[in-house]
Amino acid sequence: MVKTNPHDHELYRFKLEELRRLAEALNYSVVGELIQVRVKPAVDYVFGWGKVVELKSIVSSTGVDTVIFYNTLTGKQKFNLERFLGRRVIDRYELTLEIFSSMASDEVSKLQIEVARLSKSFTYDRIILAEKYRIGREHPNLRSRGEYIYRNQIGSLKRRLSKLKEKMDKYLEMQKMQLEKRRSLGLPLVCITGYYNAGKTTLFNALTGLRKPVSPLPFTTLSSKYYLAQGIARRFFLVDTIGFVYDLDPMMIESFKLTLNDIVQSDLTLLVADISEREDVLRFKVETVSSILEDTLGVDESRIILVLNKVDLVDPVTLSKRLSSIADYSRRYPSVVVSASKGYNLEYLLRFVESSLESIRDTIYAKF
Repeated sequence: MVKTNPHDHELYRFKLEELRRLAEALNYSVVGELIQVRVKPAVDYVFGWGKVVELKSIVSSTGVDTVIFYNTLTGKQKFNLERFLGRRVIDRYELTLEIFSSMASDEVSKLQIEVARLSKSFTYDRIILAEKYRIGREHPNLRSRGEYIYRNQIGSLKRRLSKLKEKMDKYLEMQKMQLEKRRSLGLPLVCITGYYNAGKTTLFNALTGLRKPVSPLPFTTLSSKYYLAQGIARRFFLVDTIGFVYDLDPMMIESFKLTLNDIVQSDLTLLVADISEREDVLRFKVETVSSILEDTLGVDESRIILVLNKVDLVDPVTLSKRLSSIADYSRRYPSVVVSASKGYNLEYLLRFVESSLESIRDTIYAKF
């Protein structure tokens, strides 16, 4: 990991801890970590040359087969690192997609994952093909058709990505039609989101009576789950969506717009956070998701309810400290403390949701 802020003594540690959790979710055995403080990542290797040499020594001595970077790698950096280290190199973006792939079970999820993968790997794939062409030109019997094959393969990658994006656009049109149909029923849309592993699907199950898969692994939910829920006094569509992570790449957001569109189009968003986490981690995760919702997706803060989940895991004194640490967010968003797994305070949450829906019933809905 390249740390660009020398005064950041906590955030980088959180990032590395999260990277470790993501790696272990795929059964990678983490044997060590390496950090360099730089004003900005090096163009060719992310790390400076001395640190790259140190990394090679560690790789050789430990016998690891994969090196995972927190920083997002360019195609050039990935190629240079793999060639110098003699090992497979991936970044957090690719690691996240590996987790997505292991969880994906429906066509929409798989489509979005493939678009994200090809969009990210295109430059790297082009470098690999160019290198094969360069090596091939050194052999007289391969020279004649080498460039033609190279150009044809690049074109094939472009066409595949283009076709996948066209397919995604068709799904978007279908999604808009389904949304219009739901709107015609006069039933509002309430979306559950938050940082991954905050208990979103557990809350969805508790409010609907369903038994959708719940797992300690991150990103169990990749495609949105809709359910026509019966509240205390009215019905509404409840939607469980994908969980977020810190440093979400814009390319990932664009690739998963089919799923994220459900959040954009919702009348209310339930931002679920794990109140049992450390104060600094809780605040950090709430900040992360609120920034994505408001700044990236354009969700109005007046349509966000902060749901502080897992209160059954917290004693009263600790709870008071947690609430104090995010007091500014509790003032910005109305907040409700619940335990989805124990059913605590869910009736109050439903009443609060219904009251909020009543107050915004005449709002003109934004389009993605």
